[in-house]
Amino acid sequence: MRAPLLRASPPRRARPLVLGLIAAGLVLGLGRCDLTEPVDRDELVVEAFVETGRPLPPVRLRRVLPLTAPADTAPARGADVRLTLGDTTVPYEEAQPGRYEPEGGRGSWTVPPRVPLSLTVRWQGETATARGRTPPPIRIREVCVRVPDEPVAAILVDSLRRDSLDIPAEEGFLYPIEVTTTWTTDNLTPPDTASWVRAELQPTAQFSSTVVSFFLQPAEVRREQTFDPATNRTGRRWTGVYAFPVDSARAPLPRHRVATTLVRGDTAFAAFATSRTDPDRREPVSNVQGAVGIATGIALDSLGRPVGPETSGCTVVNPASRPGVSHP
Repeated sequence: MRAPLLRASPPRRARPLVLGLIAAGLVLGLGRCDLTEPVDRDELVVEAFVETGRPLPPVRLRRVLPLTAPADTAPARGADVRLTLGDTTVPYEEAQPGRYEPEGGRGSWTVPPRVPLSLTVRWQGETATARGRTPPPIRIREVCVRVPDEPVAAILVDSLRRDSLDIPAEEGFLYPIEVTTTWTTDNLTPPDTASWVRAELQPTAQFSSTVVSFFLQPAEVRREQTFDPATNRTGRRWTGVYAFPVDSARAPLPRHRVATTLVRGDTAFAAFATSRTDPDRREPVSNVQGAVGIATGIALDSLGRPVGPETSGCTVVNPASRPGVSHP
């Protein structure tokens, strides 16, 4: 794997999901735990993201198996699952191994904002519970892209050869592209000090490297009120940067797409999102009592747009034209 060390200064504010990517760290982290410490019995892993304004979500249950088992994880079969939103309790049934759906299907019932939620799972004589609250919806209002006129030089090193002092390196070039996203906060009255937001850029091509992540900023999780105020003071904004590699100093930026994804959640979501990639942790932070995993309320919005050599400027989103989430 080649990783760039920027030779030129990065753009302004280049400092250090969707749901599938968010949840992927859960299984990987728990698998890493099994490789370092044996377990005496099956351990239940719970995964549920209750999204405001969307149908009732599936609930996924897995077993973390002992070290002597042929596989690290397996579906948790035969569980009793119930999700409560406000005063309504919905029983779940197993639609596929380890995947539980609301009885009678998801239907047209949608998750309301600002209601308490609780999940109860009974499996093999054990009970697992999680509690939370659904957040207000989050809506992207504007996305501004800034493309430099020419690429910057970078030193590309082989980050996989950590055991050698003779690390291969070569000069390359990349475009650091800055994306500023603004979202509305008029649905947070009074200001919700417990609300967190995970903002992420998802381009079609970028370096997959922790070194780039150190110099650039494709994702960030912060308490919502700490993001910079929007220009008109009625929202918040975040600037992320990603890198697109090219072959030479004169190569134009290839056309591609980039999506901005915003996820609003509570402190449990923030703890999970920030800990799932922590190399010092054996597993992500869990909000489930009696098991491990995550079961929490979220609000999500995503907007994609094309990027090319002539792309610089802002796209203003008309809320009336986007009644739901726009996926690129």
